[in-house]
Amino acid sequence: MFSRLRKHDAQLNVYNLGIMRQQRPQRFHFLRVDSNNDCNVHCVYCHNHRSADRIDVADLRAFLEQNVISTDNFQLGCVMEPTLDPRMGDLMLLVAGSRAKPAHRFVLQTNGLLLHRHDHAKMRDAGLTRLSVSIDSADPATHKLLRGGSSLSKAIANVAVFRESCPAAEVEFITTVTRANVDGVDSLVALGLDLGVSGFVLRAVFYLPENNVVDHARMPQLLLEPHDFARMRDRLVVRFGRRARFEFADGVTLDRRAQRMKADSFR
Repeated sequence: MFSRLRKHDAQLNVYNLGIMRQQRPQRFHFLRVDSNNDCNVHCVYCHNHRSADRIDVADLRAFLEQNVISTDNFQLGCVMEPTLDPRMGDLMLLVAGSRAKPAHRFVLQTNGLLLHRHDHAKMRDAGLTRLSVSIDSADPATHKLLRGGSSLSKAIANVAVFRESCPAAEVEFITTVTRANVDGVDSLVALGLDLGVSGFVLRAVFYLPENNVVDHARMPQLLLEPHDFARMRDRLVVRFGRRARFEFADGVTLDRRAQRMKADSFR
């Protein structure tokens, strides 16, 4: 019976854990987990509500044991910052010893600022295959402008140490592309390649005016002009296409994600 079940993409967090626990066991193509509900950076384009809530370890273990048949790809950290959770390394080991141990990719998504606080050996032992770091610009002032005062130098330093400790893991940058940084993405890719970064995920900024979290005073001026994203994409592929792996998500692609967020806009 299980062999005929289709594979699901799902995000598990403090809001939906109870609902997810009530579902029958599933095969997951991609399972993304936010064990905590907070972040240490206030990005200007962030639409997400925050709290001090965390997923209880016993509840997560029960989900992994009883609601998961298998997982192709597992990601810790999705819309929140996993390094704020002091249990992060142990949670990764918990996943690695469960049915949710991914067959393909085990991803940690982070802004990188607190990566040094966590045990890299636990990440290796858990089988981490990819570190995905949110960085918006190679220019410290632009990065700080978009990512709430975040320190580019700290994030870069932590990525460098991680690469030494976990050389088998791939590193990628995730960038939200806005009018403020679209012309400087080339420099960011060059910086990443020099650091040993092999992948770059570029997502066009989106804006939900009815959301009660996002910075409404600044968002309109950050929205891309028509064709800005396409021009950037074409430029990067020509210049770096043979040296880097790119994933591009334009406004049309991201619209489905934005629509799903509307239900949470007034939480």
